[in-house]
Amino acid sequence: MSSTTAPIAALPDVALPDVALPDVSVPDVALKVALSADLGRVDAGGTLRELAQPVHRVPEGATMSSVDALFRRDAALRWVVVDGPGEPVLVSRSWFELSMTGRLGYGRLLQQRRRVRDAAPPDTLRYPADCPVARAAAAVIHRRAAGEDLLDGVLVSWPDGRLGVAPVTAVFEQLAQEYAYQALHDPLTGLPNRLFLLERLRQAVCPGSSAVLFVIDLDRFKDINDHLGHAAGDDVLTDFAQRLRTVARSEDLVVRLNGDEFALLTPPLTTAQSTALAERIVLTAAAPFVVSPRSADRDAEQLVSLGASVGVAGCTAEVHSPDELLHRADLALLRAKSLGRGRVAHFGTELLEDAETTDAVRARHRMERRLRLAIESRSLSLHYQPVVTLPSGQVTGVEALARWEDDELGRVAPDQFIPLAEQTGLVVDLGRWVLQTACREAAGWPAGPSGVPPTVAVNVSPVQLAQRGFIDDVTQALNDSGLAPDRLCLEITETAAITDLTATAARLTQVRDLGVRLALDDFGAGHSALTLLRALPVHLVKIDRSFIERVASDTADAVLVRLVIEAAHSLGRRVCAEGVETAEQAQQLISMGCDSAQGWLFGRPEPASPRLAALLTARARAEPLATDAVLPLGGSDELVLVTTPERVITYASASSGPILGWLPQEMVGMSVADFMHPEDVARVSADAELAARFTTGTGVHRVLHRDGSVRWLESDTRRLAADDGTVREVLSVSRDVTATVEARRDLADSELMLRHAFDDAPIGMTLTRMDGSLVRVNKSFAALLGTTTEALPACRVQDLTSADGRAAVDALFTEFIGVTELSTRFRHADGSEVPVLVRVSVVHDQAGEPTSVFAHVLPEPAPAPVTAT
Repeated sequence: MSSTTAPIAALPDVALPDVALPDVSVPDVALKVALSADLGRVDAGGTLRELAQPVHRVPEGATMSSVDALFRRDAALRWVVVDGPGEPVLVSRSWFELSMTGRLGYGRLLQQRRRVRDAAPPDTLRYPADCPVARAAAAVIHRRAAGEDLLDGVLVSWPDGRLGVAPVTAVFEQLAQEYAYQALHDPLTGLPNRLFLLERLRQAVCPGSSAVLFVIDLDRFKDINDHLGHAAGDDVLTDFAQRLRTVARSEDLVVRLNGDEFALLTPPLTTAQSTALAERIVLTAAAPFVVSPRSADRDAEQLVSLGASVGVAGCTAEVHSPDELLHRADLALLRAKSLGRGRVAHFGTELLEDAETTDAVRARHRMERRLRLAIESRSLSLHYQPVVTLPSGQVTGVEALARWEDDELGRVAPDQFIPLAEQTGLVVDLGRWVLQTACREAAGWPAGPSGVPPTVAVNVSPVQLAQRGFIDDVTQALNDSGLAPDRLCLEITETAAITDLTATAARLTQVRDLGVRLALDDFGAGHSALTLLRALPVHLVKIDRSFIERVASDTADAVLVRLVIEAAHSLGRRVCAEGVETAEQAQQLISMGCDSAQGWLFGRPEPASPRLAALLTARARAEPLATDAVLPLGGSDELVLVTTPERVITYASASSGPILGWLPQEMVGMSVADFMHPEDVARVSADAELAARFTTGTGVHRVLHRDGSVRWLESDTRRLAADDGTVREVLSVSRDVTATVEARRDLADSELMLRHAFDDAPIGMTLTRMDGSLVRVNKSFAALLGTTTEALPACRVQDLTSADGRAAVDALFTEFIGVTELSTRFRHADGSEVPVLVRVSVVHDQAGEPTSVFAHVLPEPAPAPVTAT
């Protein structure tokens, strides 16, 4: 019978079990085998070539007796190969001895002359020299499972015809070593894994031992997988693993922990040495990586820049376990990332004090896993909060807000999962989903009565903004949804803007060129600067809710909000107030000129629904908003002072310089009385009622300018009470009325002079209305008629005229027929008649209409008697 083997391809593939790294306990023997392996080998798998031993070959016609003689002469000989025109046959000593002896011990006499091939040895397993050991082991396991217990060797062949034998024991020893190696090494990079590191750390934390552990995390690695594909990510990981080997010394251990996290374990180092080594790691990670995104095309290669953060922890006497040392290095890594990434941080005891408790850490990891699942399964939702214009209160758009309700965690607040998403890089996928969903839903909203469809605002994380593909994400969201670009507003936090102002401005300019509107969100909550308003191409500035909360009750916040509004308007930006909850807040914002607002006063966030669509269609409030200021802060030419109840100044507006000659910072801490005229201070001190009006109401008083001159101020003062009714501070808005007071004084002086000239004139003078009623008369006129000035104003000129001259005088004073001089007679108090000459002048108003008559009354001598001739 021919002793041939089935082709290798015909053998059933026996799958080798995958090694689960995290929770598998590896036997100590396997650990010892793996720990002694060559750590520099990337591929730990062996071939039969490495196990093959020389084999004794015999001719095709070899008999059992001739082979028996070979085995007897050489006790170390374990196999012979019988050649022939067909396949060679492998004959093992164990099978041969059993065949020659037979069951009854007489086999040798019966088998001596028989050919070996005819004795039907077991089928030979034959594989080429480059066959993996695992494939040969799988075939042996398959054959032994079929009952072939005597199979103890595998025939190995070379292309040149040479043959050898791989002992089955050596095959399984090699396979065991490969299993151990795979259990403790990363298949992608060939580096030892976390289990390997833990074994070394157990040695490091033993008494008398020490080491330094570096934990390294690649920054922004997830972006590579997301935008360039996992193959590109694998290229980066293998490249970085090789770079770490280059940085490490021969006695150092380089480990891949998981994902994009690596570790380096070194013998004891000083702080300076460990810092220098960590900084070299940061530098080598900062060098660009060459990757081929989603394609094997070499022309598609491109450079990507990542960076790394490093946490360093030493194995001191306080460290009692490998997990504790790893935990300390992880805490240092988190500190490095919190400092801005691309940084190095050493473990300190303060990190343990600030670290989260074990339960909190587990809860955070659990939330991260659930959030990742929610993003992948698109199980989050969007709510929309109305944005209204001021002062009309009409709804013109909404802001999209992510909401998450998890089956296990319940409802998770945005201030919990949004920061977590930013820290873990999940915010990129989350933000892309929010952008796509908001655009798709907003595209279907109807236009209101004005015919203008509502806008939708979407928050953009700093992590998103830094992505290379951010512009593509915006463009794709608009194209897929069909939403007009000017209906989309992207809200950028000032934190994102100040990280790299130049790069942010350039990126936002690209977005603006698409036609998308931009808003600077949460202005005032961080390190706000007017530079942001000037440098960034935003259309809108959103004032943080922390300022709006007290805008109608706290003068400091009110003044700051007004300054932001004025600064934004002067730079051509519109202003929106966030977190408006009361009508008083809206009223104050309207008086300051704020353009729009959002908050619970106008509507709470709600999911897309027919009710929301109806709200957007109505686009108007049921009641109009009040426009009067709750806190009058005055204009730019008015002096605003905020004081304590004792009138100590706590705030002064910038107009204090032009009005008083004192800078605001010079006035703060001084008393209002220090700037008032001493005479007014004395009056206020002496009069309790006046003092009360001084802290509430409107009044005019004098102040001393820095140059020594006296100024007059008209002040509107009011007390601001706390919740318990006590006076918290006093607000006053003052206007410089010095010019008005002086003009009034001059006018009063002129009036006094005119009155004196009128009253004391030597000729009679009257001032009458156009109907002839006397308004004022002087002493000379009263004396002419024998009466007093007090008695005459109740009369009419016509009543003082003789009967025959009354018609002419009446025409003069009522019809104004153009007569300016008239001779007539007035009745004296004694009943006689006084001849007079009246010269009149008519006074006209600005419209040219006559309003009064001014007259000089002169006594006229009586005519001489006429004598007869």
